[in-house]
Amino acid sequence: MIDRRAFIAVAGVVSLAGCSTAQHASLPKADWSGAPTEPAPHAMTAAAAETKPAFSNASVVNAAPSPFPGVQPRAAWAQGPPDFSVMNPMLPIRYVTVHHDGLDRLETGTSRPEMASRIDLYRVGHRSKGWGDIGYHFVIDRAGVIWEGRNLKWQGAHVKDRNEGNIGILVMGNFEIQQPTPAQLASLRTHLRAVCTYYSVPSTRVFSHREWPGAQTLCPGENLQRQFVKLRSSDRA
Repeated sequence: MIDRRAFIAVAGVVSLAGCSTAQHASLPKADWSGAPTEPAPHAMTAAAAETKPAFSNASVVNAAPSPFPGVQPRAAWAQGPPDFSVMNPMLPIRYVTVHHDGLDRLETGTSRPEMASRIDLYRVGHRSKGWGDIGYHFVIDRAGVIWEGRNLKWQGAHVKDRNEGNIGILVMGNFEIQQPTPAQLASLRTHLRAVCTYYSVPSTRVFSHREWPGAQTLCPGENLQRQFVKLRSSDRA
């Protein structure tokens, strides 16, 4: 049995959706209309409700730290708090799903401030839909840097009716138009391996958004889909 943390150290993890088109005032043609509304929270005991964290400017209080070294924390980009009242605790993790952002406003830069601003744009768009926070758990930017999205303590909002126990990973860009960068592909491969090893998720449960039954979406874009299939096939060999 591989020790999870030892694997991550060996792998050197320092950096690892579309959907149908919908108009949004600040997010032109974002690929999120096929994603769900935030599901109603599970019933909670009074004791559990008291432990719901509050937001601080520095961090999300009581959020589980990322088990993956080098991932940029949510506090490095987020300009607003989650709404925990509409979020569900994450169930045991069984799946991983890969997405793209599908925006018409293409991102070609790689500077940290620009990447952080783009990720907060996702959060703003998702919050405007009534979701508790950014829907994805990780974002891989154009430089291959991996950022924490929604904390893994909380169920995401990225595949309609399929969010329970499902980690969402967004690769920044519109891959119906753009190509993923070599740095993004390298980070996606490394991070998928680390996540799947840590949570004992087999490659047969790693999907792109379009591969889920009933999904009516182009996500993660044809150019990333081809690369993703090759990546997954090599890991199954």
